[in-house]
Amino acid sequence: MARRNRDARYADLISAAMATFAERGVRNTLVSDIVKAAGVAQGTFYLYFKTKDDIVLAVVDSIVDRLQANLERAVAEGGSAVERLQRLCDMLGGLTDKPGTTEIVDFMHLAENRPLHDRLVAALAPKLVELMEGVVRQGVAEGTFDVPDPRAAAWFVLAGLQGTELSGTPVAEAPQALGSAAVLALRALGYQEPRP
Repeated sequence: MARRNRDARYADLISAAMATFAERGVRNTLVSDIVKAAGVAQGTFYLYFKTKDDIVLAVVDSIVDRLQANLERAVAEGGSAVERLQRLCDMLGGLTDKPGTTEIVDFMHLAENRPLHDRLVAALAPKLVELMEGVVRQGVAEGTFDVPDPRAAAWFVLAGLQGTELSGTPVAEAPQALGSAAVLALRALGYQEPRP
């Protein structure tokens, strides 16, 4: 029972932090704002986190966990390799659809927060490579993709998608940029769009 309450309180603090970050911005949020939103005493916060930076990291980890689960679901929905690749790109482009996520994404892209961004990428990259390689292998088996090495092709596609981020694409333009990158990725994989 005590463990369940501890886990629930931790989850409440993460949710409160995300909501507060969305409302006030990460930089402008104080620990007192988070505990007020969570409905707990300030001392309770420090049972779980040493600093505000620690809860920012916990929010990022929570986003990674949810994103991995959502990406796995998007691929598991089935369909052709082309449909699955497009769903993955749509999922990545829709990262900012959740309250609080846009602020976190913007915060992570500040130059001084590069280590935080790198933590997210390092946590997410292995799962993305695995999922993309599976999609490419499916496309090769279907005869819609023509690449000799599905793993290398997966790296190539993911690097192209990440290029939209590394080039400084504003968060609001990310879905469109990823859509364009997906079209180029399909061409690089040898996909020939059916003629009408």
